Amino acid sequence: MVLPMLKSFLLSSLFALLLPLGLKALPADAYVAVDIPARYTATVDGLAAYIGEHYSGVEARLWALYSWEASRLRYNMEKRDVQLSFSNPDELAAWTLKNGEGVCANFASLFYAVAKRLGVEAYLIGGYSVSHNNVRDDGHEWVGCVIDQKPYFFDPTWGGGYMLNEAQYVHRLDPAYFMVEPARMVRTHMPEDPLFQFLDYPHYYDEIDNPGADVPVPVFFNWRDSLVAYNAQDSLARLGGQLARMRGNGFANDWIAGEILRLQHNYEVVLLNRQVNVFNQCVERSNKLVGIVKNGLADTMDPTSALREVADIRKALTDMADVLDVTDFSSDVLVKGAANLQRQSEGVLSTLSKLENSLKKR
Repeated sequence: MVLPMLKSFLLSSLFALLLPLGLKALPADAYVAVDIPARYTATVDGLAAYIGEHYSGVEARLWALYSWEASRLRYNMEKRDVQLSFSNPDELAAWTLKNGEGVCANFASLFYAVAKRLGVEAYLIGGYSVSHNNVRDDGHEWVGCVIDQKPYFFDPTWGGGYMLNEAQYVHRLDPAYFMVEPARMVRTHMPEDPLFQFLDYPHYYDEIDNPGADVPVPVFFNWRDSLVAYNAQDSLARLGGQLARMRGNGFANDWIAGEILRLQHNYEVVLLNRQVNVFNQCVERSNKLVGIVKNGLADTMDPTSALREVADIRKALTDMADVLDVTDFSSDVLVKGAANLQRQSEGVLSTLSKLENSLKKR
């Protein structure tokens, strides 16, 4: 039994572009769009290699990437409502380079993929945007980087232009969304996961959505230690931690509520597939053991060793069943899958009991 895994990297092409916040106070000649020969922009590796070779220092390299994306990639208005599905950011980044266009998911994934290759600690961040107290409920993506232990944000999508009257895209390089500090970025970019605000006192959703609204007292959050833990976690633990943080971050608007439901479903799919893998391993071990016993026990396994193997398989199946018992699956398909797995497990346990009795008589 193998259940289909959901794509954990479902990328919505919906996003919001707002009027620029205004230019940074930067040297007039420092932040101009860079030109990269076309032969280096065909692949993610080629783009990263060129930038790494021709620019020195993290800021200069990231500006080269940011300005090239913002000035060369075209925002495709027709793809705003198209759902894109890729198994990882690298695939979307490669698609973006090949097509030379896209939306926020494309811009952010390419920036993330190249930044990682340049040795930058980078994170692809999903959330929503806020402008003039209005929440955009179509989702947005940008990138966070930790540079010299300090967090900064980059939004090459907004850096490339803005929407005028929700209908016309105005293409213009804007450095306002390059290396933005957390306290400023959160005013317009609210991550779905509070961890990626990179703030000691993260803002509640409603605190940004509705300034002046009554919200709980801010609570200190050690995002640095939490980020270390996040990096060490597997996909299931990451999903569980993200869900817990989102549910604890105050009032959830409609977009966040929808994301919580989606992530919860993904969490359950990953969890059940993990238990399916445990079960399949136990079946393989059990079948192998039965074969050995039927052949009179191989020289490498005496009855005592075989009994230990039986006990170990039984424990693995029991632990699997305990996980399924305490999980409240929200989908009928997942509920039926878990029930079916439990029934099959009982059959294997029955076989093990018979095998155990046979071994004890030897």
